[in-house]
Amino acid sequence: MEEETPKTDFYIKLSSEADMPTLLAPFYHQDTETLVDGETLEETVVNVGDPYMVMQTADYAIDIVGIISKPTGNILTNAEGNEYPEQAPLDGWHINIRLLNDTFREVTEAIDLTNGTSPVTPSRVWL
Repeated sequence: MEEETPKTDFYIKLSSEADMPTLLAPFYHQDTETLVDGETLEETVVNVGDPYMVMQTADYAIDIVGIISKPTGNILTNAEGNEYPEQAPLDGWHINIRLLNDTFREVTEAIDLTNGTSPVTPSRVWL
């Protein structure tokens, strides 16, 4: 019996861009600074700046696709007379995650199963 290869590419659809910091929190980093009280020498660690997404590490890579648009079937004409297909945005905010090892597997699978909607045919995939 052949062992199944674990999934490495995740194509996730969130409701909106605003959901990213909460739903993808394990992929965010918060810079900190240690302050030392001059009298007591007590150390306090405080956050510095805003949290930010770390897009690539030795463990994973993230591709923020964002809004995906698809042709509506209508043809439009620009001011120069050139025709082009009308595009309409699809619902959601799209993110691709590629795991390079198992360090973030559990959290990525949880995001994929509970917080996002994996498209059957993703518009942009990893090569």
